[in-house]
Amino acid sequence: MYQVFNGCAGSPSGPSLFRDAFLFGEEGIPLQGNRIINRFVNYPNDQILIWLMQHQNRKLVSLDGVVLPLYGDWSCNFWHWCTEMLPVAYAAHEAGFSGTYLVPQPPFAAESLQLLGIRADRIRVAEACDYHLECMYLLRKTTGHDPATMEIRGRIREALRAHFARTEPRRHLYITRNSHPDTMRKVVNEEALLALLQRFDFLTLRMEELSLSDQLAHTCNAATLLGPHGAGITHCAFMPERSMVIELFPPTYITPCNILPCHRLRHRYFQLTSSCHYKGYQHGYDIEVNLPMLEMILEKELSGY
Repeated sequence: MYQVFNGCAGSPSGPSLFRDAFLFGEEGIPLQGNRIINRFVNYPNDQILIWLMQHQNRKLVSLDGVVLPLYGDWSCNFWHWCTEMLPVAYAAHEAGFSGTYLVPQPPFAAESLQLLGIRADRIRVAEACDYHLECMYLLRKTTGHDPATMEIRGRIREALRAHFARTEPRRHLYITRNSHPDTMRKVVNEEALLALLQRFDFLTLRMEELSLSDQLAHTCNAATLLGPHGAGITHCAFMPERSMVIELFPPTYITPCNILPCHRLRHRYFQLTSSCHYKGYQHGYDIEVNLPMLEMILEKELSGY
């Protein structure tokens, strides 16, 4: 019979160390004897138990030394990586952790750690296998909606901006999600939107085509960040203080993921939601931008540029 242990709570005296632990499945569910260590903030114990019981054995890879697992738990999503995994990684780095960081496959994960001063030879990308760890290292972890994360996220911000922030000029950026047909929250009237943004000298970025360093070179120096809710708007946390952020939403999906950094950095934040009349909304999770309203915002806010 499995027992579930809360691995996110951390220890008041420092990191928690678990010797002779296994990581199972795509999420890397830790098992030590008959004890499941729930290192996730986004999954309840019941979900972990179900996944573990459904697990089918894969190739087993042994890792010596001390390992900090940073994959799973939505870590392939840029917002979750930046707000939940990266703070844990940086806290370990500040505490003098000298082991291995086991990270998800998207390139932004390893690149962000290197930008924070962690050597490439201490970063290992998780493969499609199970792991046996000589020693697993865990620190306290919380969700990206928790204000308690903002202190260390502020230190991460400053460390990244030290590489990329410069003085003038500052640009107005539009982040498109229309590059791939399968992407959620595309802009259905993007042609008209781009015509409007051209009047205000916006630069259109396709973030999936840029390295993290190239993304940060733009967003650390942006005056305005405009785009559909998604990974790109996470970059509001790296902009200069008192910048402008315009986040586009469909009425079918509204979430305040980026309020904490916008409030902390005193950004001028606008949540622009597609119009939804009494007959309902016909575009599902895609976005029909309210162009007259956006035009009013841009004319008012950018008149001094």
